[in-house]
Amino acid sequence: MPHIIVEYSANLLPTLDINPLIEDLHGCLNGLYNVTQDRLKTRAIKLDDYLVGTHGKSGKMVHVTLKLMTGRPIVARQEMGQILAAVTRKYIPADAALTVEIVELDKETYFA
Repeated sequence: MPHIIVEYSANLLPTLDINPLIEDLHGCLNGLYNVTQDRLKTRAIKLDDYLVGTHGKSGKMVHVTLKLMTGRPIVARQEMGQILAAVTRKYIPADAALTVEIVELDKETYFA
């Protein structure tokens, strides 16, 4: 079930090569806290419409969302978030805002 969704501002192109980033993200959590790469879905979404802080349209941003089923301890979620941030930071410019969000879904609200 796990999903990794990378949203990024269009002004990061052509500097950002998104395919190596999502490939690296797709493998970085494999085997960690019951995350298996064979069930993972990773995708990237280029944003043409965005505002970043006081920089507005000229600001650069990347937002990574990890969606998981409930049940992992907070320490596990924090570690996965730190790993996703570290991997992403290798691919993006230093002046790009980076956020990572962990979303837990319960079986009653998620349908596969």
